[in-house]
Amino acid sequence: MNLSASKLFAYSYPLPAPYDTLSSKKVSAASAYSLGGTEATLSPSVIKALHAVINCMNGTSYGALGLIDHRSVVEYQSAIPDDYHLVVYDPVSGQIHASVFNMNTDSSGAYSFTNNKGKRDGAAVFMAAFPTLMEDEEFKDAFELYKDAHDKSLPDLDAASKLLGLLCDNAYRRVTDENCAVHVKLNIDAAGNLTRIPKTQIDAGKYTPRSVIAGAFQVFAKTPTSHTIQRIKTLDHRDFLGQYTLNPSRALSVSEQNLVPALEPWYIIPDEVVGVCKHAVATTSKHLPMRNFLLRGPAGTGKTAGARAIAAGLGLPYVKYTCSANTEIFDRATCS
Repeated sequence: MNLSASKLFAYSYPLPAPYDTLSSKKVSAASAYSLGGTEATLSPSVIKALHAVINCMNGTSYGALGLIDHRSVVEYQSAIPDDYHLVVYDPVSGQIHASVFNMNTDSSGAYSFTNNKGKRDGAAVFMAAFPTLMEDEEFKDAFELYKDAHDKSLPDLDAASKLLGLLCDNAYRRVTDENCAVHVKLNIDAAGNLTRIPKTQIDAGKYTPRSVIAGAFQVFAKTPTSHTIQRIKTLDHRDFLGQYTLNPSRALSVSEQNLVPALEPWYIIPDEVVGVCKHAVATTSKHLPMRNFLLRGPAGTGKTAGARAIAAGLGLPYVKYTCSANTEIFDRATCS
């Protein structure tokens, strides 16, 4: 990556709503890769990419994110009418192909970060890198929390901006630091130009996604919407927290009490979490009480947040053990 970080992360561009009302792009947040930092800078391009992913997941805007093989493919709806930013990203090599496609004329043009008139700030590139960014547990957990808040219309803008600060800092450190253990490769030359996606290859189906993560493709392929999220009746936190005590006679020490998780106000308690708590209580008097539960699912489905919620429901301390770096598949979240 030869492009300057300031251009890639579009710090000079205005923040998208509702963060355009903030007095500063600096927030008190930092990722695990910031080496002791306590402050992060909000990146307009990263935020726009995250919003695009969320809106595609919710079916509230056009655009799409999918996978060809290990490569990701994106159709990002531009602010310019009928324009879509098309991106194909290879996380192994860091190679990026991109074009600007006009739905009205059925034609494509070059994509460049240097086109100020077109306001191309790289949000489409970060959207394409989203699956790779989500391979990091810190990024995944923060995104899950932020999506929950976004789906509830951001009730606490200050808390949401701190989550975004962590996400932006996480992305910045992993993209710009080639020595980072979870480095994200983005090969972009100093001029900000990206290799163009030929229209003939699009028509030939070379970039047809094999799976759709979010949204509905219109250019690379014609696909149905992948995610449609409907609002359902949610469980009030007051009716859940500490309601599933396993041993009423057990008194937690002060240090143990400090480890009992406090759920964020916007966290929606899944039925599966309630089910685990009910099974733990129901089998307590049995010869072999159920105490080990396996949460299974792809990245971003809420396994870690669910484990914290289970501990909160049981009123027990929460501790997470990681075997070693880059072995997230073996992470084990436990409550005791």
